[in-house]
Amino acid sequence: MADSNPSVARALVNPVGVGVAAGAATVAIALTNPVIGVIGGGVYLATVAIDAIRRRRKKAKKAQAANVFGMRHPDDIHDEATRNAVRKIQANRATLQKVLDDTPEEIKIGIKNTLDSLDELERHAVRLVERAEDITIHLSKINLPALVTEVKQLAQRAASAKDPEARKSFDEAKTARMDEIRALKDLRATKERIDANLMRVVAIFGSLPTKLVQLRALDAQTMDQLSGDMQKDLDTIGKELEVQEKVVREQLVAQ
Repeated sequence: MADSNPSVARALVNPVGVGVAAGAATVAIALTNPVIGVIGGGVYLATVAIDAIRRRRKKAKKAQAANVFGMRHPDDIHDEATRNAVRKIQANRATLQKVLDDTPEEIKIGIKNTLDSLDELERHAVRLVERAEDITIHLSKINLPALVTEVKQLAQRAASAKDPEARKSFDEAKTARMDEIRALKDLRATKERIDANLMRVVAIFGSLPTKLVQLRALDAQTMDQLSGDMQKDLDTIGKELEVQEKVVREQLVAQ
């Protein structure tokens, strides 16, 4: 059982717990009192359980920190490009978290604004993924070739109609379908821009671990300069993504 659970296995060899059990056993032998030995064993088992729980919680906390909060699981994403981007973002975020764990606190304090901007960038990425999914699901329900065929048919009906009112109605129907086709093309273009922005997020998360390692190796003055450059880049990208998010939201509302 212990072999199958690393937390329990490590807890079993915890020096504190082993020391308590060994000490109790020694005293029990010296006093020929088995009760003391039993109590010592109970304390040891309790120590093992507490230590195992602490290790599991620490492991779970690290795993949670490596994930992007609120991001859909890749298996729940319909679009392949979005799904791949999310997987890369999560993988790069996990790598970044490992580097952050090994980064001295004074450096993390010095780049606090950068890390705060990174959190905002994550939130933008989550919202962009949601927008991409909305567009993908909507487009999957539309048969664009059928709409084009319908527009042609309506144009023919309007041209052959003898009644002016009927001709007008056919023209209006054709115009409505043409407007829908244009909106669908705009949504496709928006989806492409979202794909590009998500790949920028992928690239940012992928490059930050190297920059952090570089920060650890630089003197204070150079570190301040590089940290400022990182902050500026993140702020710029964050604003661009915010604008893109608003555009997508307005397009979806107009549908």
